[in-house]
Amino acid sequence: MSQHNPELQPEPHPHPQEAIQPYAPDFVETPDVPTETVDHPSLPLWIYLVCGVALFMAGSSFTGFSTFGMGLMDQGPGGPTVAAVSAGPAAAETPAQVGMKLYNGNCANCHQRSGEGQPGAYPSLVGSDWVLGSKERLTAILLHGIAGPLTDKGVVYSTNVMPEWSSTFTDEKMADILTYIRSSWGNKASEVTAAEVTAARAKFASQSGPYCEADLLKIAPHGPDPADQK
Repeated sequence: MSQHNPELQPEPHPHPQEAIQPYAPDFVETPDVPTETVDHPSLPLWIYLVCGVALFMAGSSFTGFSTFGMGLMDQGPGGPTVAAVSAGPAAAETPAQVGMKLYNGNCANCHQRSGEGQPGAYPSLVGSDWVLGSKERLTAILLHGIAGPLTDKGVVYSTNVMPEWSSTFTDEKMADILTYIRSSWGNKASEVTAAEVTAARAKFASQSGPYCEADLLKIAPHGPDPADQK
């Protein structure tokens, strides 16, 4: 008689091929479940366009690229700087400022930028009666020049010739030079206008060659003309 209890015997394992068969004891067939799809409503096309433009312009501000004239956006390091607001046209130079440039470029070699001239050779223009006196006479000097000795404040200067400038400068530029020397280095005489230079040019048109001191004294023998005092 067998000593084995049949109830305690393990159940036999199914053959490997039987485990995957529909008729296998442990086989449970899973029913097919249909996949559900949820339809989301699509956004309007204009929203995509607006977002795209906004992103493009925002990126432009970081790369320094100015788009559609948006130069005021943050340009980032190294980007082009925003143009400064124009302060308007530059103020026009005064006659004395123009005259200073002309004087420094053409007259300062002899009379110095300080107007003090060179002792014994070129007279000083500072406080000179020839400068502060008659404008008509001073204009004649600039138009035709001087030759021979010239006395100023009791000091006699040599016979160095001052050249004529009538063929070099326009009446307006000559007026600027004369205005500058009459209002600089402590000089406080009235300005010379282009019309006054034009009148002097016509009046002394017959003069050939430079003036001597005696001829200049005839132009204004009694000092400045009344028209010179303004």
